[in-house]
Amino acid sequence: MSRYSAFDRFTLKAATKAAEMMMAPANRREVFDQFVMTVTAVTELSDHMRRITFHAPEFASFEATGPDEYFGLLMATGRELVMPADDRINVRTSLRAMPEDTRPDLRWYTVRAHRQAVAEIDVDFVVHGDAGPGTRWARRAITGDKAGFRAGGSAYLPPAGGSVLLVADETALPALAAILEVETRPVHVFAEVPDESYRVDLDVEWVLRGDAEPGSAVLKAIQDKAPSTVEYAWACGESGLATGVRRHLVKDRGVDRKAIMFSGYWKVGSARM
Repeated sequence: MSRYSAFDRFTLKAATKAAEMMMAPANRREVFDQFVMTVTAVTELSDHMRRITFHAPEFASFEATGPDEYFGLLMATGRELVMPADDRINVRTSLRAMPEDTRPDLRWYTVRAHRQAVAEIDVDFVVHGDAGPGTRWARRAITGDKAGFRAGGSAYLPPAGGSVLLVADETALPALAAILEVETRPVHVFAEVPDESYRVDLDVEWVLRGDAEPGSAVLKAIQDKAPSTVEYAWACGESGLATGVRRHLVKDRGVDRKAIMFSGYWKVGSARM
């Protein structure tokens, strides 16, 4: 018997079908486990990226659904982490049912590496001051800290053949790097970042945004340099970037919207839970 109610299962099925009418299908997950994990290492990768290694016994049996596997990071807002007791498919519903003084913050991140043999994952955080609870937590994290893990899913599911276009901003670089590690075909890759200090060791077309609106610089680069034919596209990062790339591909290039996976990881001027 399913661990979820009939209503939860129906809601998930309806949401999945609605999404697949608007964009490329994603990899599906049937069970959304949640558990507590412990920070075992912190590594400074650059001025803007910090890798945090987490351990939990559950990672020994955890199975990723795809290369850009994402998860919900639950962070204590009080002295101790309190996990949602109401284990529902929609974790936001579970969080809303919790008292405000114990309700953890939730933000979504990519599993950069997963080592089942030692029950660990690496998570690369793009840090930029105290702009939100995720970067605030990551900047202060030390060995021994606790955080919650809520299983999510993955979005990268291209067809077996055809031209692939990948577009990311600085917040999507960990997911982009994970995809490039497993993708064996030639792909066309654009990454928009604020300035040179955000660049990492990836073989991509780097586009510097400067003070321009997110997505505007990379959109021009795509118009000038992307291949004329695109069979599948993955565009993730700031909301305006993701929707702008999708709009260009559909309206200007005639790409089927169901061949484009896009996701707004964040939005200028607002927080995303």
